[in-house]
Amino acid sequence: KLFTERLFRIPDYQRGYSWQEKQLQEFWSDLEQLEGDRHHYLGVLTLEAVEQSVYKTWQEDVWLINSKSFVPFHVVDGQQRLTTIIILLQCIIEQMKADTRLNYSTREEIQSRFIYIGKDATDGSFLFGYEKDNPSYECLKTKIHKKSSNRYSAGESTIYTKNLLAAKSFFVEKLSNFTLELLQQVF
Repeated sequence: KLFTERLFRIPDYQRGYSWQEKQLQEFWSDLEQLEGDRHHYLGVLTLEAVEQSVYKTWQEDVWLINSKSFVPFHVVDGQQRLTTIIILLQCIIEQMKADTRLNYSTREEIQSRFIYIGKDATDGSFLFGYEKDNPSYECLKTKIHKKSSNRYSAGESTIYTKNLLAAKSFFVEKLSNFTLELLQQVF
């Protein structure tokens, strides 16, 4: 429900993705300990509505706000958890076979609900990302979500991009031998 017609951006003043192996392992352990009818406690999220004067400069996303009525938010607190969940969802999508469904949803439906909505054949918007192009956003777009980009230097490496890539590797490894039933449970 959190992702229904909402666009999330990490404002420039926030640090990048800082979770490392310890935090990822704790997150994964929490998921493993959930019983089938329980939900993972996400923790507190602090969101701030973004003013029109700010979001109108988001060239890649203003179409989604104006024509699809998505509401833009800055993630003030909860960025680490949301980023981790987005990376996990991307890994689940990549682990799914083309003809399978999770909770009656195809890979494409899951992607358009949580990750990326296409505007046309070549353009679209990420539902979660950074307010401004920077190495972390380019890493998220190109290395995590495997979309092409001609913006900021996609090859620039920082501690934050290394953490993003390590999180993806962590989840790829965890999900590598999962059956469809186990993927369904994690999803």
